[in-house]
Amino acid sequence: MIESIVPFIPALFKGLMLTLFYFVLGTAGSMLLGLPVALGLGSPSRTVRFPTIAYVEFFRNTPLLVQLFWIHFALPAITGINTTAEQTAGLAIVVVMTAYMAEVYRAGFNAVGQGQLEAAQALGLKPWQRWFLIVIPQAFQIALPAIGNTLVSLLKATAILSILSVPELLRTTSRISDYTANPILFYSVTAIIYIASGLLLAYSLRRLEVRLNRWRAH
Repeated sequence: MIESIVPFIPALFKGLMLTLFYFVLGTAGSMLLGLPVALGLGSPSRTVRFPTIAYVEFFRNTPLLVQLFWIHFALPAITGINTTAEQTAGLAIVVVMTAYMAEVYRAGFNAVGQGQLEAAQALGLKPWQRWFLIVIPQAFQIALPAIGNTLVSLLKATAILSILSVPELLRTTSRISDYTANPILFYSVTAIIYIASGLLLAYSLRRLEVRLNRWRAH
């Protein structure tokens, strides 16, 4: 069995690296853009809040497969800007996961007690100081378990990029299984890779959560 896998290890490794690339891109993009979107969700201005809610609800309530096809085929027809399959994949992963991450951040913000903001205001801190020194650090720690779940979902969601023929891990596995006529073996190997990656990610996030709890206790 091992002899059947060895010749395809470089191709599987290359597919895994592309999967991890989209995972890192989605993680960085959604964690960065999710913050202003989360602030927009709680904005007192309807002009800001309503479009932000519409964006989040659209991407949270439509299938990722539909969103991929819409971004790849409909968006160029509307904007006149064509994208490659790889560009569509990167754009879709960031845009969709930002909507999910914004909801996670919003829940974290709501969990920070109003008394914390009032105390910061009483100390004379400016609004941006209240958010960046008081609210956001606490909200991030509260939201960390939910952030972890979202990132694990993101890792698995990268598999759907294979529908655009992006040669990530699942697409590579499909090609190898077609070539070797041995789908059970190679899809099993791919499942093990996804499980190992997910467990490693969950373990790393738990370690980060423990460290943050220790730091907060001191």
